[in-house]
Amino acid sequence: MSGGASGGASGGASGGASGGASGGASGGASGGASNSVVYADALLLSRAAIVGPFIGANLHVNEPAFDKPANLALWADGPRVEACFTELVEGLLFKSRSGPKEAMLEFANLQANNVQRKPLVKLRAPTKPQFKKQLDLVAAYADLRADRAAEIVAQMGLPVAFWSSLVGLTAHRHKKTLQLLDLMFSLCVHVEMRFKHIFASLRPVAMSPQIQPMIETPGHGSWPSGHATEAFAFAVLLEALLNAASPTNGTPNGTESREQLQRLAARIATNRVVAGVHFPVDSAAGRLLGTALAEFLVARATGTKVHERGFDGRLFEGPNGEPLDFSLHQSMDHTSGHAYTRSASTTGVGNAPLVAWLWEEALKEWV
Repeated sequence: MSGGASGGASGGASGGASGGASGGASGGASGGASNSVVYADALLLSRAAIVGPFIGANLHVNEPAFDKPANLALWADGPRVEACFTELVEGLLFKSRSGPKEAMLEFANLQANNVQRKPLVKLRAPTKPQFKKQLDLVAAYADLRADRAAEIVAQMGLPVAFWSSLVGLTAHRHKKTLQLLDLMFSLCVHVEMRFKHIFASLRPVAMSPQIQPMIETPGHGSWPSGHATEAFAFAVLLEALLNAASPTNGTPNGTESREQLQRLAARIATNRVVAGVHFPVDSAAGRLLGTALAEFLVARATGTKVHERGFDGRLFEGPNGEPLDFSLHQSMDHTSGHAYTRSASTTGVGNAPLVAWLWEEALKEWV
């Protein structure tokens, strides 16, 4: 999982930059050197010529401290992110109720003396008639396919290049930030795929032969949208990171960038509807889920608290039952009675030392 994210985040991040820099260096070194029969033969010959009689362990080495976050600096990118990922998902639990088609993501701090399950996200699926009504919106969005085809195809994978363009993310300056995005992506996939399985929502193409998606329909459930989840998670995470790295005087950089970050996330989400593989309500749920997951990661890294968030798909419709389109103008901060909800109270989720180390290292790249 994190290998795919790494290839997407670090490699895809800067597009050619990371693929050229790390891909050229490590790919040239490890791929071209150690994996090459020619180099293997050359190394054998070289050692035989110079090594001499073996004299045992004669170098002075310092053994790394036991179970310390700082040891993350010793590892390659993939193992480093994987270690952080295992810590991040410790204590995440899923619970579902079939009657109302409702599922919850909960968290229990397994390192605490008193372990308690605390709600993070509650999702309730739209009804089948609502999905059918949403199909009219999907069909209408198809008119934009010719205009957005290049974007849609470019965003089929992890579209880190788009985020790089927005905030000035580069492979040579922001290596730990790319790994933080890699971690964010891994968390999103871990959670969204479980929810997709639980709700098992059909894709638009299953409801009409006239949808005819312009790209291959993914082989998993439609609701919530994974692209929307990941896009809004990236937007919220980058905003928080830029804010934390900003000087105390004036408006923080993350806040200044928020509108563009949110617009990009919304466009990535909507492009999946244009392509014919998602409903607008999928994007709406993904917006909620991605926001909540980014807030959770930041809270685990900084020791802060989170608000429980919810999305009720049954309420995502107009006053007369008409299908509702996805929009950034829909508030996510209602406490009740709306599709989007956010609890007034906050919940502590403890501190994750490994994630905190990566967060602090990423911060240094923006100061």
